Amino acid sequence: MKIQSARTILSTIALLALLSAHVDAQTNTKDTSSTASENKKVTSQEYRYDKVYTPLEQPTPVSGADTESLTESLTTKAADSNSPSPNADFSENSKSSNGTSHATSNLKSTLDTQDLKTAQRVQKYANTTKLSSSITVVSSNEFWIYDSWVGLVQDIDYDGYYSQFSVEFDADTIFANVPVYAVLYLGRNGTYDAIHVSSEFFIYGEDSTDSFVIESTLVSGFPSYDYDILLELYDAQTEQLVAFSDSYDNPEFAFVPLESETNEYVVEESVVIVQEHGGSLSWMTLFFGFLMLLGRALVKPTTNKSKIVRS
Repeated sequence: MKIQSARTILSTIALLALLSAHVDAQTNTKDTSSTASENKKVTSQEYRYDKVYTPLEQPTPVSGADTESLTESLTTKAADSNSPSPNADFSENSKSSNGTSHATSNLKSTLDTQDLKTAQRVQKYANTTKLSSSITVVSSNEFWIYDSWVGLVQDIDYDGYYSQFSVEFDADTIFANVPVYAVLYLGRNGTYDAIHVSSEFFIYGEDSTDSFVIESTLVSGFPSYDYDILLELYDAQTEQLVAFSDSYDNPEFAFVPLESETNEYVVEESVVIVQEHGGSLSWMTLFFGFLMLLGRALVKPTTNKSKIVRS
């Protein structure tokens, strides 16, 4: 009976252990699925010539004129070509006004077209991933990425992992000027996620001053990890991949310590002051207890001894 009872107890314990392991496995699977399906969110800002980049369809001068200067030049050109004479009537003035409006409308239409193309490209690459083994080897010698740099910008909790970083690159071509755009990826365990599709911009031959900067903030969905960076360059006219740079040809793109802002937290040190004190009752109790023990030690018990007289 005792052996049978022991076997029953052992079987029950084993069954409980299996049930506990099954529950833990389900919990871990659920946590893993939750982490994998966590929404990845990234915000980015583009810079060129030390200022926020404004997309343009027309080739920008090497000096880096912005949209306002281009608008002003187009408006001035249209106004000069349609400027009224001193004796012009209202219709001539209207002609000049229409010419200025036409130049501005052309620029707006151009920018709207580029915005549409950028939106289509974002839709094409958004939430896409690629394996490191599927990275295409570009055989074209008409475009190349001459150099690229990584800047680590923001680490709120000072744990060595940054939630904001920048990628600057200088792309060159054999042509005088060509419109291109870039796609930026972050890689983990051989899988790359597209995090930004750039605006369309022009590169000018082998000019060393036309570098392009993408500054990205990882808002959510990126655990603390040493990521690899992949940068792809596309011809905006043909939509063909013409150049790329990764961790193999640029060491700065390897093992970049990053994390999303949701993992950035500041641990505030709490100072706890403990004041110890005893109540008067406890001291009095100890005091009287001590007196009682002392009294018992000093007072010796007396014993009445009677002599037994035998007759």
